[in-house]
Amino acid sequence: MMERRLHRRRLAAMPGMIIDDVRADGGPSRWTPLGVDVGYAVILVRRGGFLRQSEGEEAFIDACGGFLSREGAEERFAYPLGGVDLCTVIGFTADAYHEYVEPAARDSWHLTTDVAFDVLHRRLLAACERGIDRFEAAEGIHLLLERLPIPIEFAVESRSSTRLAHRRLAAGVQEALSNGYLTSDLAELARLVGSSPHHLSRVFRQVTGRTISAYRNEMRVRSVLGDLASGAADIAQLAGRYGFADHAHLTRTVRRYTAEPPSVLRLELSMNVQATEVARP
Repeated sequence: MMERRLHRRRLAAMPGMIIDDVRADGGPSRWTPLGVDVGYAVILVRRGGFLRQSEGEEAFIDACGGFLSREGAEERFAYPLGGVDLCTVIGFTADAYHEYVEPAARDSWHLTTDVAFDVLHRRLLAACERGIDRFEAAEGIHLLLERLPIPIEFAVESRSSTRLAHRRLAAGVQEALSNGYLTSDLAELARLVGSSPHHLSRVFRQVTGRTISAYRNEMRVRSVLGDLASGAADIAQLAGRYGFADHAHLTRTVRRYTAEPPSVLRLELSMNVQATEVARP
C-alpha cells in the first residue's frame, strides 16, 4: 500500500481566510488511521475522488462536491482509486468559519455542487493565479459562500442497514465515474457495482437527489472544465475522451451548463498564467 503524497500551494491569504491548491497522489489505499481535524475549511474537489468517514457518516467525495472541515471532528480517509486528487481548500479562522460558513451548515458535512458553482470556483482560482489583491480574493470567497450548497441530507430509510447499503451502492457509481467510466452505459455501470439497472437507477436518485444520467453529464462537463483550466485546446479530442458525439455536441452541452463556449472558458479558467497571457488579444 503506497502512502499518499500531499502537495499544498498557497494561492491567496487575507484576514481570516486563505485559499490553497492541494494535490494528492499515490497508489490506492485503505482507510487511514482515525485522526482529529485541526482546522476549519470548505474543501472542494476538482478531480479524482476518495472516501471520508466523520461524525458517524461515510461518503464518497468526487468532483461534484466536497465537504466541510470542522476543528476537533474525528475523520479518516480511503483512496480506492489511487492516482491524483486535486482539491481547493478555503481555510478559515474559527471566528470567520462561525460567521460565514456555519449558518449554511446542517447535520451533514457532505456538500454537493452544481456546474455553475464549479465555474465560479474555477474563475476564482484562475484569478488568484493571475494575481489579485486581498480585497478581490476575499470578495471572490464571499461570492462562493453565498452559493454554498446545503449539505446533502440523505433520505430516511426504515432500516439503517438498508440505508448504508444504498449509500455504498451510490458511492460505487460515483467511484466508477471518477475512475474513467464516463462513457459507460447504465447496464455496464450496474454490472460494475453488482446491481440491476432498475434498482441502481432508483437507489442512486434516492441517495443523491439526481439521476445517474444527470450526474454523469455533470461529471463529464466538470472534466472538460478541468482540462480547459489546464490549457487543453483541442475540443475534438476532449469530445472523444469524454464520450461526446463530436466537437459540436461537447460545445452545446458545455454551453447548456455554463452559458459559455469552451473557447471562452479556456481563457477564463486557465491556471497556466503564461498560456493565458499569450492567448489574450
